[in-house]
Parts: sequence; structure tokens; C-alpha cells
Amino acid sequence: MKEEQIMKNITRIFRFTAIIAGMFFAVSCTDNNETPPPIKEFIPGEIVTVQQVRALYADQLAISDYTQRHPVEITYDWALRGIITASDKEDGNFYKEAFIEDATGGLRLLFEANSGLYIGDSVILNLEGLWLGDYGNFWQLGGLPYYQEDGTLRVGGMNMDLQCLKLSIHNPTYPAEVTITQARSSAYLGRLVRLNEVQFTDAMLGQTWANAEEQLTENRTLEDCNDKTIIVRTSGYSAAAGELLPAGNGSITGIVTIFNGTYQFLVRDFDEVDMTGSRCGVVDQPLGTPVETLSENFESFSDNDDIYISGWQNIATAGGRIWLAKLFSGNRYAQATGYNSNLSSMVTWLITRPVTISTQKVLSFQTAKAYWAHTETNFPMEVLISTDYDGNNITTATWTPLTAVLAQKTDPDHTFISSGNVSLPVAAGKSAVIAFRYTGSQTESTTYRIDNIAVTAAK
Repeated sequence: MKEEQIMKNITRIFRFTAIIAGMFFAVSCTDNNETPPPIKEFIPGEIVTVQQVRALYADQLAISDYTQRHPVEITYDWALRGIITASDKEDGNFYKEAFIEDATGGLRLLFEANSGLYIGDSVILNLEGLWLGDYGNFWQLGGLPYYQEDGTLRVGGMNMDLQCLKLSIHNPTYPAEVTITQARSSAYLGRLVRLNEVQFTDAMLGQTWANAEEQLTENRTLEDCNDKTIIVRTSGYSAAAGELLPAGNGSITGIVTIFNGTYQFLVRDFDEVDMTGSRCGVVDQPLGTPVETLSENFESFSDNDDIYISGWQNIATAGGRIWLAKLFSGNRYAQATGYNSNLSSMVTWLITRPVTISTQKVLSFQTAKAYWAHTETNFPMEVLISTDYDGNNITTATWTPLTAVLAQKTDPDHTFISSGNVSLPVAAGKSAVIAFRYTGSQTESTTYRIDNIAVTAAK
């Protein structure tokens, strides 16, 4: 009875609206000596659920050969009521489409033009005359089918103005908070979800969300701290396509879909991506207070240890690999390499504790290389200094190169070369950090080593 009363109220509202609109057009058209167009009343059909709608296509989805499937026309006087959880009006990650959700699930809606629907719109959709189909085994609701070039029948876009009534706007949407494992199940297909404590895999770091230059849609791999993964698919036309993927761990909100057995995640609003926390297994590394001198020979580490030194930082800004402690011929040192990484980009920083530079200080260290693979003028390592790095703003801090003797391609493998004494800039009342930054990849995979780092007072 409650649903019937709602429908009666809606009908009364639209009859009243039609009368007012008719009066307005009557006045306007009298001035122009024209006959006003007829006002077509929106009368909703019987309210059904998303689950009932999807069930109409169950027999077709059961056909394993998708080329043998055909769209199903809805011939019942049905209507679907729900909340818009994603649309083509936000960030450009969707095109002529929106997602509607009710208590039983979610569904993709296809339109013949940009939908005009916004996240949080409450709508009623008249279903009679619409068609159900699929793309990669995911349901699509739209208009008259058409043939693709390969002969496959696909559902076309519907006319939103004829089929859809917007009841209210700015309604809250509540994503289900689930794990990646839970998201990769039929229970959440088409639904709005939030994934917490997730990050893009090491191999993804340094890449953008999609190919903005060629406007190509691309996949990126998201993982949790239990190594469970899901594909994040982003349009090359989206507002974030050319932006670097976040390097941290956190939450991401979007719609779960599937394509031929592969679960996919579609971001609905890039402002809802909050991934600035520490990555899985990464130790918190607060920058230490300034010291007058420092010395590090890495002898306290075991072979293959991650290098974590109190007051220092060991950070990957692309690729996920960090500096490791290594042992060779009885000597321990820090090493970075792109070898066997499968990374398209690798950038890792070993940053010292701050040292005071009110008086003249001198930096010295040793470097060695092995298996040189960097090409042309690309060099594996830079030595940088910063007086404004606070332990957080690595990309916005000012980094100035320091001139030092470094192991070169022509030097013997595994042989340590002295840097010489490198004078640090003097700045009254200030301190500075020294960064050893390795840049490489799977192909530019030169192994580079550092040892016996010291900052002392000038003699």
C-alpha cells in the first residue's frame, strides 16, 4: 500500500505540473499564434527490483558463447526505482552511462547522449520497451539493439527524457566497505563499494591512471596487504588519466564490474581516492632531528635486509623497490638495482638524517657498480642536498645536485670508488639532508652500491 500511495502522489504531482506547464505554453503560444505541443505525462509502471530486472537476462548469460546471445526486450509495464551511484557527469571516467542501485544490486544504464544524471539522484526508470544485454558478462540496460562490426548484437542507448523521472537530488550514497576478496564476487557486481587498506602494486608505481596522451583506457593492478588483487580500469578521457597513481596505501571508492571473468573496479570520483598512508610492510620513518656529524657503514645489517636507520628514510617513489643491505667479499653496503624487477620505472631514495650546516661540513662516501645496463647519458645515481625537506614533501622539496666522484660504466665491477671530499653549502641556523637517488627499470638495471657515508666538520 505504501508503494501504491507513493505512485499516486507522484502521479498527482505530474498532473499538476502538466496543468501549470500547459497554462504557461498557452500564454506563450497565443503570442506566437502557435499550437502548443502536447504534454506527455510520466506514469511509472509497477516498481520492481534490480534483481528482478537482471533475472530476465539470466538465460542469455548462461550461454557460454557470447556471439550466440541476443538482447532481451522488457515487455512488462515495470519501473525501477533507485539511487544513481556513478555517472558520466563526474570526472569523465564514464561515457553516456550511469549506474543505478537499490537494495538488491546495481545495474549499468546506457544512454544515447550524456545522461544528465548526477551521483545521488533518486530516479524512477520506466522499463517497458527497453532492452537488456551484456558486455563481457556484465548486464547493460539500454535502448534498441544494434549490430557491431563483428556481427554481435549490442544494446544501444536509451532516451533519458522519455524513460527517466528524477525524484530528488543530492541524496547520500553509502558504499559497502568490503575487502578485495569480497568485491570479487557476484554479490557486489554493479554495486558501489569502498576498498580500504589497499595500494597499487609495486609494478604500477610511477605509471599514470591511463594513457591521457592517446586517450586510451588502461588497467592498473590494486592489491591489499594479503596480496589479493583487483583490476582498476580507467578511461583515457578521464580527468585523472594523466596523473600519477598514488604511491601510498589507503581507500578507494567505485563500482565493481566484470569483463569475461576478470573483476574490475571503476573509480566514480577521483576526489574519493585517499591513498597517502604507508604501504604494506613499510616501516614508519620519521626524519630525525639535526646532528653535527654522521657516519654509516651498514655493517649492522644482514644480507638482503631493508635498510632502516633511525632518523633516516628509505623511500621508493616509483616501482616500490628500496635500498637493500648486501654482503659481498666480507663487506656490507647499500645496494639498489632494477635487475629482475619487471618495473617500467624505479626510483628509490636513501635520505640521511639532517646535519647542521651553520659551519662548513664535508660529505664523503664510496660507490661501486656492477652489470652496467643504463643507456646513453642515463646515469643510475644522483647525490642531492635539500635544506627544506621536512620528511614528507619529497616531490615539492628543493633538491640541489652535489658534485662528487661516482663509479662509472668504465670502472671495474664491484670496485669501490671514493667520492672525494664534497663541501656542503653553509647556511646560518640551517640543516640539510643528503639523498642518494637511484633511477632505473627492468631494462636499465645497473646495480649500484654505496658505502662509508660520512659528514664531518671541515678541517
